[in-house]
Amino acid sequence: MALKSKLSTRTQSKPDIPTASMGDIAFLIIIFFMTTSIFSRDKGLKIVLPEKGEEVKIKSENIMTVRVSSKGKVLIGDQVVEIPQVRELIIKKLAENPDIVIALKVSRGAKYRTMIDVFDQLKMAKAERISLMPVREEGG
Repeated sequence: MALKSKLSTRTQSKPDIPTASMGDIAFLIIIFFMTTSIFSRDKGLKIVLPEKGEEVKIKSENIMTVRVSSKGKVLIGDQVVEIPQVRELIIKKLAENPDIVIALKVSRGAKYRTMIDVFDQLKMAKAERISLMPVREEGG
């Protein structure tokens, strides 16, 4: 019985996690992830601008107008088309006339996403000569 009373009078120590260096460890982990992570940048549109110089005159038969209205409609010439059709029509026009310049006229009220979608379709059609123009009024 004496042995049992010795064991029961002992105070049990609670497990303890040392937290003195917790701040140091957190700081080192933050530094590690900041130095090893890759910060990606949005590259935007890749547009090659022409060199400054004299203006080049383009024949009217070599200009094709693609319009994006503020209501989201896409017009090639006077024909209203859906965005996926733009690529097919541009490929046909470029096959007929490889010197064609596409004038992309975007209404100021048009959604940016629509303009980018049309621009992507032109790029997929391998159109290299694209002129971007804002349109002040819906009719022009």
